[in-house]
Amino acid sequence: MKKILIAASVLLAIFTFGVHTQKAEAKKAAAKETHLVKKNESKAADFFVSAKWAQKQLKNEKKTVVIEASYGEGKDYKKGHIPGAVHMDTMEIESEESHWNLLDAETCAKAFLKKGVTKETPLIIYSTDINAASRVAFAAYWLGVDQVKIIDGGYQAWKRADYKVKKGTEKAKAAESFGAAVPAHADALISTSQDLLQEKAKNPKLVLASTRSWKEFTGKISGYDYIKDAGEPEGAVYAKSSKTSADVAYLVNKDGTVKDPTAIFKDWKEWGITPDKEVAFYCGTGWRAATAFFIAKQSGWENVKLFDGGWYDWDLAHQKDPAQYPVQVGDPRNKETLKILK
Repeated sequence: MKKILIAASVLLAIFTFGVHTQKAEAKKAAAKETHLVKKNESKAADFFVSAKWAQKQLKNEKKTVVIEASYGEGKDYKKGHIPGAVHMDTMEIESEESHWNLLDAETCAKAFLKKGVTKETPLIIYSTDINAASRVAFAAYWLGVDQVKIIDGGYQAWKRADYKVKKGTEKAKAAESFGAAVPAHADALISTSQDLLQEKAKNPKLVLASTRSWKEFTGKISGYDYIKDAGEPEGAVYAKSSKTSADVAYLVNKDGTVKDPTAIFKDWKEWGITPDKEVAFYCGTGWRAATAFFIAKQSGWENVKLFDGGWYDWDLAHQKDPAQYPVQVGDPRNKETLKILK
């Protein structure tokens, strides 16, 4: 019996130690976190806002529309969503036929009208994936929706705040007219690789900033099962953002909230990516780049754009005309090992 009690005491001590260790590690991790969206400091001009700001906005402004953004029919949305939110399948604004570029402005505007969104509609977008939310938010911004907000930390942040959620689906009340010609922010979008060449002809100093992972950027992998080739458009520089083709891990904390970008901006600066220049962010098909776009915009960068075609469109163009659309493979800082494919 005495041996059993001793063993039980040892196990309890081990368990208690483990719990305390986990709590200590969690506190240590939290202490290292930095935030673009400071607690209770969201401003009207911000793109990323806190869950608390969104909850207050919904309470005080009944015309606000909330969109849950994700690929597909919205399985996660049906399991639980912000009350009043409607689901938007990203396929409503892009398609494989368009090389995953945004569809034309009129088509995208109709997609938002079906959700009840016009130029003057206060719009809040969220997701379990910051890149999906940013993708849909960029489409809305490009069209000209006056007030576009993304919940910092997404659906998880809403749940952590212990706000109400609903299950099932909700039907949107469609709007009839967008209220303005679209797109209002045409200059924010560089759609195709041909458009990029035209933009670079107008401004040879344009910075083409890749938000892809280092392995993608240096041509070790393509990052996508539907893109055979690896590499980057010639002249691209590295905007450290992601570890894989499905994240922006360097831009967000473990809980999905956006980091204070001061440190990452220092990394970007080493590659010539600075707020005084015209910068076009891109990735494979525009999702990760949209997140970087909004972080830069919220931080005061004025002349930022999204090269929507990204590596997918450039690779297809390269296959047809390699001389017109050259590809770089390797670290562009190492001229001895860098390969230019023409």
